[in-house]
Amino acid sequence: MDLKQRKLNKAEWESIEVPVSQQEIEVLKLIIDGYKNVNVKNNNNNSIFTFLKIEYTTKMEDYLYTKYFQAQVDKIEQVVKTLYNDYKPIQVDSNVQIKSADKIRLERNDDAVLKKQDIYENVLLQHSDKMVRSKKDQNDRLFTFHYFTLYKLRRNSVKGINRHVSGLLDSLLEKFSDCVDMSVVIENAVEFIEKNSSLLKYSDMVLYEHQKEIFTACKNRNPKLILYMAPTGTGKTLTPIGLAESHRIIFVCAARHVGIALARAAISVNKKVAFAFGCASATDIRLHFSAAKEFTKHRKSGGVGKVDNSVGDDVEIMICDIKSYLPAMYYMKSFNSDEKLIVYWDEPTITMDYKEHEFHEIIKKNWSENLIPNMVLSSATLPKYNELDQTIPDFKDKFRGAEVYNIVSHDCKKSIPIVNKSGYVVLPHYLSSSYDEIMKIATHCENYLTLLRYFDLNEVVKFIAHVKPMVSSKMAFERHFETLDDINMKNIKVYYIKLLQNLTGVDWTTIYNTFMKNRAPVILANNSIDTKGNKTTVAQAEGTAGVYVTTKDSHTLTDGPTIFITDEIEKIAKFCIQQANIPSIVMDDLMKKIEHNNILNDKLNNLENELEYIKEQAESTMKNSVSAVNSGVKVQGRSKSTKDFKKINRDTEENSGASKGEISKITNEMNSIRSMIKQATLNDTFVPNKHHHIEKWAQGFDTMNAFTSNISDEIVNEIMLLNGIEDSWKVLLMMGIGVFINHDNIKYTEIMKQMADEQKLYMIIASSDYIYGTNYQFCHGYLSKDLNLTQEKLIQAMGRVGRNNIQQSYTLRFRDDQQILKLFTADTEKPEIINMNRLFSSTF
Repeated sequence: MDLKQRKLNKAEWESIEVPVSQQEIEVLKLIIDGYKNVNVKNNNNNSIFTFLKIEYTTKMEDYLYTKYFQAQVDKIEQVVKTLYNDYKPIQVDSNVQIKSADKIRLERNDDAVLKKQDIYENVLLQHSDKMVRSKKDQNDRLFTFHYFTLYKLRRNSVKGINRHVSGLLDSLLEKFSDCVDMSVVIENAVEFIEKNSSLLKYSDMVLYEHQKEIFTACKNRNPKLILYMAPTGTGKTLTPIGLAESHRIIFVCAARHVGIALARAAISVNKKVAFAFGCASATDIRLHFSAAKEFTKHRKSGGVGKVDNSVGDDVEIMICDIKSYLPAMYYMKSFNSDEKLIVYWDEPTITMDYKEHEFHEIIKKNWSENLIPNMVLSSATLPKYNELDQTIPDFKDKFRGAEVYNIVSHDCKKSIPIVNKSGYVVLPHYLSSSYDEIMKIATHCENYLTLLRYFDLNEVVKFIAHVKPMVSSKMAFERHFETLDDINMKNIKVYYIKLLQNLTGVDWTTIYNTFMKNRAPVILANNSIDTKGNKTTVAQAEGTAGVYVTTKDSHTLTDGPTIFITDEIEKIAKFCIQQANIPSIVMDDLMKKIEHNNILNDKLNNLENELEYIKEQAESTMKNSVSAVNSGVKVQGRSKSTKDFKKINRDTEENSGASKGEISKITNEMNSIRSMIKQATLNDTFVPNKHHHIEKWAQGFDTMNAFTSNISDEIVNEIMLLNGIEDSWKVLLMMGIGVFINHDNIKYTEIMKQMADEQKLYMIIASSDYIYGTNYQFCHGYLSKDLNLTQEKLIQAMGRVGRNNIQQSYTLRFRDDQQILKLFTADTEKPEIINMNRLFSSTF
């Protein structure tokens, strides 16, 4: 995480111009629309009408039904009749006539419709067919799966579903409703919910509940302090784009990459943004050209040329760092009423785990001198309402009539299991044999429901099924899940906590011993091969957290990139290279090439500096010449003309020594040196999860979803040409591994960010500074045993994993089990609370 309070560099300016994906634009549009209507639903899946793009009429609907769906429906209804004699089939006129032109058009699309199996009506009919057949075969589990899936799919807002197919579905759901056993749904929740591809693929896009709440709260015209706590990866940092529909936003972020990511998203949907980074005063604020109201036009392109940054009437979102908040505040106040402004402070707990930090004085000053009466404090680990006993009264005292909104969300749409150093999934019921201790842990989980995200659903439902006969009738399924609408991942996990709390001390010892005895590792130790790559005959008995990430455990890292968080970057980097078992002869050759390239880099760097100096001198001389012309200096008793101006330019260039010949000479020399750069590559045997690597290290294991890197030779060569980069990092890059650390070479960091964003890296080794706001998609995460993090920072670190919009195989692998215990302990030290109250207060 880059906490340097500096201006944006060229690479950062360029990065915000890269549009986000079309999928993300759809999400952003939903957020924008959702501000006006918090119950908005979008679903881009195709019904037969939307697929064919044909005008709707009831006659056309009847025709499409008889042409494409009736044969499927007839087969389904024949099965239903064998189960229910009183079933009344759907009646549709099969002789309906349509225009000849429409008929010809449909015939042309016949093949496309038949091949398009994910037309929504086809999906509904496929599940209907399987549901009735499994009921006929008395396969209760399969019947319940398809009934539950249909029940959920029927509630989606796909446009233009054929009314006859909808009628069939409604009839079947009502007919079979009494046959559904909800306990079957809950005990098979992994298959029915978490891994149900139909539910994942065809679901509606809707706002998160916390977004609905904050949009509603911000429509209140009174002064307000909003405590906004929601899990990572649930859209908190995109929420300002929706708020900007009727407000002007000052987005404050300590981590600049978060602000840059927001800017990129905002610009992609035509929001007007400005930047206050490293500002000493408002004169340092810079407008994106789309927010510019006054500007000169570019002479050649006709586009925006020089922007007048002092005119910010059109700015919708001001993005600023901690240092620049007050200049940004005064700037935005000069163009907007206080009522219209909202300060959106992202991750205010950053640096709050330190007793002293250089930011603390700035934060204190920002809060004390703040004049804007609408403030949002947004974080996944924000202290609770009752814990901010100085901050809240201070805000209410400063802004009379202020209301405080406490928005706390625990959206839980995926499972990201915690895995200990021995390769076992961790859940509260595995943590202690002591009944009293387990009650404390259960209460802590109830108070911090953000932990639900890290409960493995498979282990949860196994526990529920096991203890079901031991609990009282008040804990029966029917008391907690009245309808299928109530059955979702979050509610099942909450139910698990309630079951824990309602067990007796007499039962607990037996339950604990049973689960510990039958516990099996989810990550098996790969004992079929030793750390040198030699075959062994050791049985696969014990588990492991899979620490050999570059060799025999790499196949366990599936679906997407991995982040390895550590404060000992060099140690982990060295370990990864050592364990790769690259033969000494190969490594020696590699290091010789790197050293050769380093020498060339030094020469290139000197030439680049020389060329830059020459160009700067030429530019300085040119500016002086222009200044002389513009000031009307006399030449032999007359004002300078255009000819004089051109002559001065020629003379200046010649006299300064910056002749084209000299620049060309240096450029040619640089190109010559670049041509001498030696290509440094590694055989695929040493690149995790490449084909030859898997053949060596993971024979006999399931490697279908093993994830590997995709780094081009051009990127490797580009890294080789960078100065100040550790040789070990260059070797790691060839293995598909990047490094995130605060580094002077911004170019390296930007390349790593780009590859992380494009998911081209197999793994990123990152310092704990990067636990806030890295919005890259990681499927697995390691927390090194060298880390010493507070409970809040542990949760932030864990939040880097599972940010995808889909459910994949995720794991959080802890190298120190004591860190896991810290997560589930209520009385752990929380410096963030002390510092928040101390710094977010006007009293000194």
